[in-house]
Amino acid sequence: MNDEELQAKWQDYLFLTEEMKKFLQKNDLDMFLSLLDQREMLQIELQKVQENHPFYASSEGKSLLQKIQQANQAMMMAFQMVFNGLRNRENISQAYEGVSSFTGTFLNRNT
Repeated sequence: MNDEELQAKWQDYLFLTEEMKKFLQKNDLDMFLSLLDQREMLQIELQKVQENHPFYASSEGKSLLQKIQQANQAMMMAFQMVFNGLRNRENISQAYEGVSSFTGTFLNRNT
């Protein structure tokens, strides 16, 4: 794989990562998972390239990989926020389920 092809694949990886963050923020988990699958396929291709490829030592390569790292961190922060929100909703739901079953038991005893 030449430098241009490798750079194009990393650009695609960056694009997918940024799009994943956008769909996380919209709570569109189906699209997020679809993009995650696409990014995983691309990652498999990128892992086949040797680590000592000249692109990685170039200034363009280092800059692009830095942007990818920053985008990935931002996407992971968005993921954590969505995950925490889902966990909170689940906890609240479970708390109300416990209250409603207790109330139902209480009302049944008095009737």
